[in-house]
Amino acid sequence: MNPTGRASMRDHIQKAVDDGVWPAVQFAVARHGEILAFESFGDARDSDRFCLFSATKPVVASLVWQLLDEGLIELGTRVAEVWPGFGAYGKDVVTLEQVLLHTCGFPAAVISRDAIASREKRAAEMEAWPLEWPPGSRYEYHATSAHWVLTEVIHRVTGQDFRQALRARVLDPLGLDRLELGVPVERQADLKRVTATGTRSMEVLEALFGQPVDETALDADSARTLAVANDPEVVAAGVPGANAFSDAASVALFYQELLHNTAGLWRPDVLAMATGEIRNALPDPMRMGAAANRSIGLIIAGADDGAALKIPSLGVEVPLRPFGGRVSPRAFGHGGAGGQSAWADPATGLSFCLLVNGFDRDLLRDARRHAAIESEAAQWA
Repeated sequence: MNPTGRASMRDHIQKAVDDGVWPAVQFAVARHGEILAFESFGDARDSDRFCLFSATKPVVASLVWQLLDEGLIELGTRVAEVWPGFGAYGKDVVTLEQVLLHTCGFPAAVISRDAIASREKRAAEMEAWPLEWPPGSRYEYHATSAHWVLTEVIHRVTGQDFRQALRARVLDPLGLDRLELGVPVERQADLKRVTATGTRSMEVLEALFGQPVDETALDADSARTLAVANDPEVVAAGVPGANAFSDAASVALFYQELLHNTAGLWRPDVLAMATGEIRNALPDPMRMGAAANRSIGLIIAGADDGAALKIPSLGVEVPLRPFGGRVSPRAFGHGGAGGQSAWADPATGLSFCLLVNGFDRDLLRDARRHAAIESEAAQWA
């Protein structure tokens, strides 16, 4: 990547800051296990940490991969074999692989605010969840529900709280003290508060969802999402699919480890499956029906399938290929609500992380901005 491309990437970020869309931003690029660039914009400092939102999911999944390594669980293990109470209401057939692939059948299930800090209350609520459709029959993104199930499985097979197990088994061995799930209130001073910015386009949203959208419901959903990042008690509890906090450099280094496994935390065949084997190619409603391309914890770029958000009345067509579109088909990673992005590309050895604290309501503008920034990051080598 020439200096002009890097300057263009920074210009895209700075414009979002200047426009008030992203009050604070960090990005990091790494290769060969080392940080090549780590920069902060707006009111961010390098010492600040951002909510990863759903970019948290691969971090938690990486702990599950260790349990597979050790034979404590298998992909075909039914959750109810480890946790009998979970089998109520037809959930006895749900396997761990289905949970990891978001095909387990309870995408809309939530843990109540009152239960979030209590393992016993969480378990009781999960046991009462009904199925919305037969497990394995379709794909629909499980924003938080699937990873809450994983935490109870982790506790039952290791005897450890999921936050302690993640710290002891993954984060501390990698020296990632700045990446944290379940940040105690007394250590939250360096966390960036998330705000909603920009203007929502109902026409874009209705094209994306293929039906009329209730704006009041969207506002309520946005408020719940912001609370995941901003409510001190929720942040301290740790939402396993949604609110780890980190700086961008630590996330980029985590992905370097998924590329190289220098610490030997994962058995090579399990890591290769997690980072390279698509096990869910079902249609993704959020990508206009293109294949979900999910592994057991990650999204894999795959070949360019031409998926795009098209709105003829606005003359709009935005490609929906993951990670900016210029990575190789083998690239893997995961994004997060509000603009977080993290990925690695085995073809170049690069890993990239972009973290922001402005939740842009203009999804079309946000998609275009990310495509430009991540496409340029993919050429850093």
